[in-house]
Amino acid sequence: MTAITTFEADDLIINVNVTFEPGSEITALTGGTVEAYVEREGAARVAANSVSIVDADTIRVAFNENTLAEGVYTLQVRATVDGVTQTVAEAVVTVKGSL
Repeated sequence: MTAITTFEADDLIINVNVTFEPGSEITALTGGTVEAYVEREGAARVAANSVSIVDADTIRVAFNENTLAEGVYTLQVRATVDGVTQTVAEAVVTVKGSL
């Protein structure tokens, strides 16, 4: 699992390079949809402000400044292509307080 650190007052923009496993039902993101959420223990999950497909194997996830409060979150990114949904990335996001 990847670890990401940011600050409350910063925009968080992540480019997720997706590797498709041999035999996977999803082999490219083309024509698909994507979504991303973060969640910290004891709190509601938060949807990314923007999630987009950049190319056949890259997703861009963005959270605007002050969207995430200080804490440690789990980020999951999912893709749906031809009716098949798979979690394609997971990371730990640490948000530090801003001055």
